[in-house]
Amino acid sequence: MSELEDSPSLSNVAFDDLVVGARLGPFREHVGAGDAGRLRGAIGEPDAVSVAPPAVYPVLFLKALRRAMGGIPSGSVLAKQELEFHGELPVDRDVEITTWVSDRYVRRDRPYVVIDFDVRAADGGASVVTGRKIIIWPTGPGERQ
Repeated sequence: MSELEDSPSLSNVAFDDLVVGARLGPFREHVGAGDAGRLRGAIGEPDAVSVAPPAVYPVLFLKALRRAMGGIPSGSVLAKQELEFHGELPVDRDVEITTWVSDRYVRRDRPYVVIDFDVRAADGGASVVTGRKIIIWPTGPGERQ
């Protein structure tokens, strides 16, 4: 069984337990042609692909977040997501994903956490995609779930 299959689906990471700037990973994932093709074509009609389509990267981010935090934060809401593409990633390759909390703050009585990601080919290549998720966190300062 892989690390991902062993990790729980949901976590209860408290806002106060998040360390800004602490890097987690890299987490290795395989980007297969079949999975990439299912994310490129119409639902139920996968396309043949030679490079990973943009839809692959949010999935990779979620896998890394799940590994980094012991699960995806239960009760969280994705407020915003940004991707910056630096190159193409051929399919049937391994990638390494590093993630870190770049900020956490409270606005209008809601706790927000900013999580950044870097995806690069596992062979030590340059960054292919960087990204950011801004998440409304389920607990605020001083709260536990």
